[in-house]
Amino acid sequence: MARRTTPHRAASETDLVAQVVDYALFTLDVEGHVRSWNAGAERLKGYRSDEIQGRSFRTFYPPEDQESGLPDRLLQQARDEGRVEHEGWRVRRDGSRFWGNVVITALHDEHGELTGFLKVTRDLTEQHRLIEELRRSEERFRVMVSQVVDYAIVGLDPDGFIDTWNAGAERLKGYAADEIVGRHFSVFYAAEDREAGLPATLLGRALEVGRVEHEGWRVRRDGSRFWGDVVITALHDDAGEVRGFVKVTRDLTDRKLLEEAQDSFYATFEHDFRNPVAAIRGASEALAKDPGEERRGELLERIRTNADRLLAMTGELVEYARLRSGSTTLHLEVLDLVALATETVAGLGVVTEGGRVRLDGGCESIEADRVSVERIIVNLVGNALRYSDPGTVVEVRCDPGPPGFSRLTVRDRGRGIAARDLPHIFTEFERGPLARDDGGVGLGLASVKKLVAANGGRIVVESEVGSGTTVAVDFPHRA
Repeated sequence: MARRTTPHRAASETDLVAQVVDYALFTLDVEGHVRSWNAGAERLKGYRSDEIQGRSFRTFYPPEDQESGLPDRLLQQARDEGRVEHEGWRVRRDGSRFWGNVVITALHDEHGELTGFLKVTRDLTEQHRLIEELRRSEERFRVMVSQVVDYAIVGLDPDGFIDTWNAGAERLKGYAADEIVGRHFSVFYAAEDREAGLPATLLGRALEVGRVEHEGWRVRRDGSRFWGDVVITALHDDAGEVRGFVKVTRDLTDRKLLEEAQDSFYATFEHDFRNPVAAIRGASEALAKDPGEERRGELLERIRTNADRLLAMTGELVEYARLRSGSTTLHLEVLDLVALATETVAGLGVVTEGGRVRLDGGCESIEADRVSVERIIVNLVGNALRYSDPGTVVEVRCDPGPPGFSRLTVRDRGRGIAARDLPHIFTEFERGPLARDDGGVGLGLASVKKLVAANGGRIVVESEVGSGTTVAVDFPHRA
């Protein structure tokens, strides 16, 4: 048998409700007018009981919600379903707003007739503020990530399917977001890596230890490859369940190619340096045995030639190291390119004897760093002399170039450069097959290109095997 509530007990419960201050508890009649009012309602909304009783509960809603009919819809839903819950801005007596969680429950008598409503309101303003701050922070982070272009930042679901895609990923991998979202991230791996199970292995490792880093060749949309450094981090929720992964990829192709070129350089370093040293040593030992005047001249020439080769290689290494370290400081000034080229070529000494270098032309003054221009001229003329026969002439010209530029041209009639090697002549540590026995370490033209670029210029090389090479350098001229 149900326990009956005595009038005394009901009155006590009503008194307790009236004293609650953490929740606004009040009743409404069937039309939504306030019928009772507790201490929590007065504290939260600012109205005393005698000020609010009899007024419509619509008073607590902002004008825009009143105009949209929200209070009436909530009351009707409570009539139809027994209760309704809603969160939104509410208005206090002084006009200030708070974020309220509201539950409206329909009240019925013993015959099931609707007698009114009980409305319970909690102030969740602080919680709402924190949630909004977190949402804004997440939105800012999402926007920031989406606009990063130097890193490919990709979100994966727990199975490795792509669910977010930033601008850096599109730039690096070539896919637009609508082309790649929903596809499996293994599409970025080479066929041999997919067959070996590498993508699944990396995800498993990230899941096991939290993150995994890997470098290797990756595949773009157009099928080309790049060397990528990839970090995959597992993402977990508060319960420790994996929610997915974030995958960050950097393009390290340039570094990889440089490392491979350096490895090639180191592999030939001993050979390239040992041969001239051995030749000098052998000639020196032969000289010590007093070989006679005719033989002496031949041995001295051998020493000089191999010493020049060592100096050329050492010079390239020093220039390369200087440029890589950033220790070269540019001092731009107005220069007479013709006069400077004449002076620099003359400073090379023996090479001008016999008419091996011919200088001609005239052009406007340039604005550049004197030391850089001298190094460029010495390097280009030195190469032209090295790779052409002693009986041929190296031409150095200074002429007006394209609009805004003056042009320095160095032309030889030497062995030339193979067409397949032309795209790589400015690559560090690279030397074509026709140049491997002439000294140098494959850094001269790489250094020249850096110096030209640093001075705001540009360089172009044309060559044909057996006919010679023409190098044109355009320097900004002084108007």
